[in-house]
Parts: sequence; C-alpha cells; structure tokens
Amino acid sequence: MKQRIISAILLVLICFPPLFMGGVLLDIFLALVVLLGSYEFCKIRQKRFNWLLYFSMVVFVALTAFFPHYVLGMSLFYLILLYFFAICFADISLDDICATYMMTIIFIHAINAVLTIYEYSFMPMIYIMAASFSCDIAALFTGMLFGKHKLNERISPHKTVEGAIGGWLFGFIISFALAYFFDFFTLSPYFILFTSLTLPIVAQIGDLSFSLIKRNYGVKDFGSLIPGHGGILDRIDSLLFCLIFFSSMVNFL
Repeated sequence: MKQRIISAILLVLICFPPLFMGGVLLDIFLALVVLLGSYEFCKIRQKRFNWLLYFSMVVFVALTAFFPHYVLGMSLFYLILLYFFAICFADISLDDICATYMMTIIFIHAINAVLTIYEYSFMPMIYIMAASFSCDIAALFTGMLFGKHKLNERISPHKTVEGAIGGWLFGFIISFALAYFFDFFTLSPYFILFTSLTLPIVAQIGDLSFSLIKRNYGVKDFGSLIPGHGGILDRIDSLLFCLIFFSSMVNFL
C-alpha cells in the first residue's frame, strides 16, 4: 500500500503540469499515453509482439487527433485494413483484430474528448478526473473495510458490492462538491447533477471492462510501469470511459 501511495503522488506531480498548462505539453503527454498504452495492449497477447498492430493503432489515433472531422471514414478504413492484416498474416487472428479495433476506437474518442475539452477550459477535465479517481480510491478502501459480497468474481475476484457502492457515493459527492466550488452550475445544474451521479458508475464499468480484457488474455496487469498500480492502462481504464461518456453527453444535450 505504501508503494501504491508513493506512486500515486509521483503520478500527480508528473501529470499535473501538462493537464494544467495544456498546449504543446498536453499534446506530448497524450502522445506518450497513446504510445505506452498501445504498447501495453499489444504486449498482453499470448503471442509474439506484433509491431504491425502496434504501429497501426498509434498512427490511426494520431490521424484522428489531427483530423477529427474524418473519424468515421478513417475508422471504417482502419477496420478494412485490420481484416487485410488478418488475411495476410497467420499470427494475427480474428480475436486480435477485433480487440485491436475496439481499443483503438476507445483511444480515438478519449483523446478527441480531451482535445475538445481543452478548447474551452481545463476545469471539466479536473472534474472528470475527480469523479473517476475518487470513485476508484473510495471503492478500494470501502471494499477493504466493509466488503463481504463479491461484485463479479468471474471478472474481478477482489471487487465487492460494498466497494462499488462506496466508490459511487464518494465519486458523486466529491465531483458534485468540486462542481459547486468552481461554479460549474452556471452551465446547467441539472447536467452537472446528472454527470456527477453517472460518472462514478461509468468509471466502474470502465474498470470492469478492462479487467475483462485482462482475464481474456490471462494476465493480472497490463504492465509494470507504475509500481503498485500496474501499467498505464491499469491506471486510466476508468478515466477513458468517463471521458467518452462526458463528451457524448455534452454532444447529446
């Protein structure tokens, strides 16, 4: 636990400058996240590391970041390209291309959500991160203290119903209080109430979804880059889903 806390503090110190300042620093930070996250994802395959899949992920995420209005067209082209890879190379299976396409789409929409948010202000990003990470932390500690009933042992044997409820409750309270403190209610109080209630739920869906991926490939963590936490994807799994969800709600409403 001590190692986990120290790593979390170091992560905050490293991530805060680019997230606060935005601009070129943010672009570099996002590029590193995509490079490392894509590498971790391609590495968990129970086969030889496939550089073709890795570079295709990175290139298509970068292209959609530079040309966001062509996301649909490029996504469809990428789907065809992945099937072409599976046809031409015996070590690339149907499961490989389906999982690669899914992860690439998650990266594309999460990165575009961040870039869209920073066109206006960095504060919504802090709000989303507060909902996601406070839910993760609260779920961990409430589960350790009060957890008795397994949430979904097939996917994540250590998560409990009590931890999930505690994570949702604290995620809601902290994100709602942050929105009130920074006067987000001038946007729409009903929207903020809705997102504060739902973002912690989406965070837990994201966490369980990435746990499902790891169980499918028979690994405990995506990597070991962050001591006590695992890899980059182990740390941002819930945040990726929250970014996509928040961006979708903004566009919808």
